[in-house]
Amino acid sequence: MLVDYNITTNKLILRPPTTNDVEELFVLMQDNDLTRFLSWEAHKIIDTTRAVVESLITAQQNDKGYHWCVCIENKIIGLVSLIDVKRTIRTWTLNRAELSYWISTPQQGNGYATEACRAIVQYGFEHIQLHKIIVAHAAENAESAKICAKLNFKQYAHEHQAFMKEGKWNDLIWYELFKKAI
Repeated sequence: MLVDYNITTNKLILRPPTTNDVEELFVLMQDNDLTRFLSWEAHKIIDTTRAVVESLITAQQNDKGYHWCVCIENKIIGLVSLIDVKRTIRTWTLNRAELSYWISTPQQGNGYATEACRAIVQYGFEHIQLHKIIVAHAAENAESAKICAKLNFKQYAHEHQAFMKEGKWNDLIWYELFKKAI
């Protein structure tokens, strides 16, 4: 069965990444300012971006993650994903995933992340049959906190010293949203 993962919102086109997107994504993903709060470093070589795109495609094929290029017309401005999809653990049914997103530095502050994430959360609940979606952001990332609030995620944890980046330990704020809540 062929599934259509393309989504159109008021301002955006969301579509799965392809290997044809590597060069355009590389230009965005080599921005050091973009990766300040992200779990990856700015890409220095295009092969890094190519490997990421290939892993995103494979994850989607294996129901482990779902990924969309965030586009204005035909120009990519970011990525939004449902990562770490977990359907079951032994006898437990989970059907959960983690929301992950980034918008290119020049396009931040225009509401694109909120609009893209809102569409992906709805898609996850309605079409991927998720029950719960979680999301986290670095405690210092006030803009992501605003996005979580706009999407009606509820904070459930403050994880102290959750990760080290550039020699500094950072806290994470965790949120959750259930299917019945949308």
